[in-house]
Amino acid sequence: MKTNRGFELQHLIDDYGVEYDLQESSSWEPHIWLGINRPKLMIMCKDAKAIGLDLKKNDAGTGECGWCDFPVPKEVLIESRMHLNREQARDLAKRLNYFARHGYLEEERS
Repeated sequence: MKTNRGFELQHLIDDYGVEYDLQESSSWEPHIWLGINRPKLMIMCKDAKAIGLDLKKNDAGTGECGWCDFPVPKEVLIESRMHLNREQARDLAKRLNYFARHGYLEEERS
């Protein structure tokens, strides 16, 4: 798929059903965007009440506890995607490949 400006855009879904994108950047040096486009913000209902918000629980069966969707005005920008150059992408790919092969992260060396 392509963006309106002709850049490659790939939509993916994680294990929790959260949609994220991998997209070519318009930056003059090669970069990609990677991350969630529309993060879902939530707050514990008891915390919402403590700060004066009257929100509905996402799951009524959670008793006194539970999460509420946290409303954010559409004018608010939430940075949730990484802007990676080729070197950063190679480093991330190396780490992800190690995990894919072994099932755990390689211990970082100082």
